[in-house]
Amino acid sequence: MGVMQQIGADGAFLIGAAIGSGSTAMAAQRGRADFLIALNAGRLRSMGVPSIACMLPVFDATTLTEKFAGEEVLPQTKLPVLLGVNVWEERLDVTQKALSIQRAGFAGAVNFPSCMHYSHAMQHILARAGRGIEQEVTQLKAVQDVGLTAMFYCATRTQARLAADVGLDMVCLNLGWNVGGAQGHRQRETIEEVAVAVLEIGRLIKRISPKTRFLLEGGPIETADDLRRLLHLAPIDGYVGGSTFERMPLEVSVADQVDRFRHAGQRRDVLDDEGARLVAWGRPFGFVGHAKAHLTFLSRLKALSSAQGSVLLLAEPGLQTLPCLKALGAANGAVPSMVQIDVAGEDFPTRARSILFGSNDASLKRRPALEAGEGDLVVIFAPERLPAGTQRRLARAMRDGVFQTPGSRRPIPMARRVVLVSTASDPQAAGLDPSLIEVLRGWSIRVPPLRERMDDLLLLIQQMSIERFGEVIARDHFSADAMQVLTEHQWPGNETEIHALLGQLLDILGAAPTGHRIRRSDILPLLNGPDPMRDTGTEKDRIADALWRHGFNRGRTAQALGMSRKTLYNKIQKYGLTR
Repeated sequence: MGVMQQIGADGAFLIGAAIGSGSTAMAAQRGRADFLIALNAGRLRSMGVPSIACMLPVFDATTLTEKFAGEEVLPQTKLPVLLGVNVWEERLDVTQKALSIQRAGFAGAVNFPSCMHYSHAMQHILARAGRGIEQEVTQLKAVQDVGLTAMFYCATRTQARLAADVGLDMVCLNLGWNVGGAQGHRQRETIEEVAVAVLEIGRLIKRISPKTRFLLEGGPIETADDLRRLLHLAPIDGYVGGSTFERMPLEVSVADQVDRFRHAGQRRDVLDDEGARLVAWGRPFGFVGHAKAHLTFLSRLKALSSAQGSVLLLAEPGLQTLPCLKALGAANGAVPSMVQIDVAGEDFPTRARSILFGSNDASLKRRPALEAGEGDLVVIFAPERLPAGTQRRLARAMRDGVFQTPGSRRPIPMARRVVLVSTASDPQAAGLDPSLIEVLRGWSIRVPPLRERMDDLLLLIQQMSIERFGEVIARDHFSADAMQVLTEHQWPGNETEIHALLGQLLDILGAAPTGHRIRRSDILPLLNGPDPMRDTGTEKDRIADALWRHGFNRGRTAQALGMSRKTLYNKIQKYGLTR
């Protein structure tokens, strides 16, 4: 009985770690893995390249694997170690190979690198040369015959049957190269889709060889939750983690740790006395942050708020204007009373004239909004939609400080301040009448968009999550790759976009296990714009994914894509998607 059979004799779920370094081996042992697998793919992962590079002629697989496994892994772990072996050596003696594995102190072997990763045509060529899947089974049977453990990697039902027929200790169904992470492959099949094949192959193995343990590796299983979902659909005896245990956690942990240190030690402009006073001044109005662009804005706003005069406020869509209006209308720190007119929301822009200046129509009799005493602040949104005549009349009133109602020559003092709010980026682009632009010259202020004050992003997220949802979302809730997406995003919707995102993120956190960290994959579907790290939307990608899903059957693929077989054929040739 092999070592692995003894470990799994009680029917416990097995966890294997396919590794490429001694440090990962020790970490897996601390995590209570049942066994280790030393593979050339693992070694290449530790060098920073994807696992699939193991199938390229870049290193001698045997030398590379035996060296690190013998020098780094065996001396530093008490766990059973299975050695990755291939059958492509020029002179192959399966018995002598098995004995050499035994003498080196390994607990057994696995067939890796394997021809299962090659195309069907290449597999047939290797089989005819005596170096195919059948020879891999023969090699593992020889390993098992000398009292060691054999685990067979397979990708199809036919391959699994070969291993079951000779009663190998373990069969590991490889679901393809792992998705996820910076080096991971694009997901082509869902958990539910692969579960169908897992269930069928697992039943076949158990029917032929009941004692053979059936394990899984790779494919769409990216997290423990993914494995849990699959176990509800198909029974298996264990799981082998390669990239999921070695590459992806390292990417996340190292990236997170570096990002945390960067965030903690990020050089922030030390606020001088003036900067500190500006932040303190803006806080009661609802301003958050101390980015350079924000402080420059606060300085300008404070100067305007203490002066008497009408103001043109330039704010992109999605920016909060209420804090600005509070600051501009505040008198001695008091909350201002405001009369707000949204010309874009009026049924007829001409009605705004009556609202502003009054009307001699008895049915519309009301005090003019511009009259002093109606409010500390008269706010006009979308002023460019006012009729040209109304704009010129407003400009005269703002210049003179008085106006007249229709049918009257009596001058009426204006409200303390009028604020025009435009979504334009500068006064010349606001679409205002030249007379209004002239009277507001020197009295305009632009609210910096979020993309210009990214240093304040986390502060805004934290503040808005508390104020609007009563929950705190802070840096610790995000992984490093999620933070990268957030900081690279242009935020065209500004604070409104943050608000929408926070509501959806709270739903994700509420449904996730305690301690879940928001990942890049959580955020990307919620943001407007392309994935800054990977573009998956090309026609070539869609066709490749469809071909993969339908086993390269062109008829079914064409039907799924809604195109003719001829069109699909032409596009396959165009993009070089032939196998």
